[in-house]
Amino acid sequence: MVVFLVLIASGCVTRNYDSNMDLGKSQLNEENYLEAQEAFELAYKEAKTPEAKELMDLSGFLASGMKKYDEQDFDSAKRDFEEATVYQAKYREGKLMVSKAVEMHPVSDSSTIEAVEENDEVEPAEKTAKDGYKEEDKVEMGNKGEEGSGDQVSTLSKSQAEKLVMDYVDMENFPHLHIEYDHDAEKGDYIFHVFEVEEGSQQNGHTTTWGWYGVNKKTKEVYEVM
Repeated sequence: MVVFLVLIASGCVTRNYDSNMDLGKSQLNEENYLEAQEAFELAYKEAKTPEAKELMDLSGFLASGMKKYDEQDFDSAKRDFEEATVYQAKYREGKLMVSKAVEMHPVSDSSTIEAVEENDEVEPAEKTAKDGYKEEDKVEMGNKGEEGSGDQVSTLSKSQAEKLVMDYVDMENFPHLHIEYDHDAEKGDYIFHVFEVEEGSQQNGHTTTWGWYGVNKKTKEVYEVM
């Protein structure tokens, strides 16, 4: 009778663990990191597996970072994203969350810069009035300057653009990732595909996409293609 009760209890634990893990992963697909973290925490209480611990920790970092980002507490958000980027993820969902943190880290940093620049908006306006130039004049002058140096600005090669994407994704810390040039966009930007070859599928070439990234040939800006 005791053995029977133990088996029943064990089966309940397994079902609860599996259902909470499935719920957490489905919430990750929707980028609902707080709900995912709560589900993984429940799963971890049922069975303290390495996978549940990893997904609980990473979803917690992202949930906290996203919340602080929305509250414009960019410094705190950046710290949460940094915690996630250095996490040694072993599972697929964990690696995807690390990749998301890598994507958000520079965004939170640039948002801090933009917040500071907004406080200085009056100064450029005053300088324009003092110098006697209109905004249209500045644009025209800028275009003339670009005409003389356009050839030099747009000499970004594919290999240079590829290196920019690799640095942007931080592929040095993700040796399992691959990158390949795909095509030029309508505006002339380079488009690259970053992907992972799934284990045991090298022969049939089955891959998992981590992201598509574009590089502006003139500004060298790297951005994610949705």
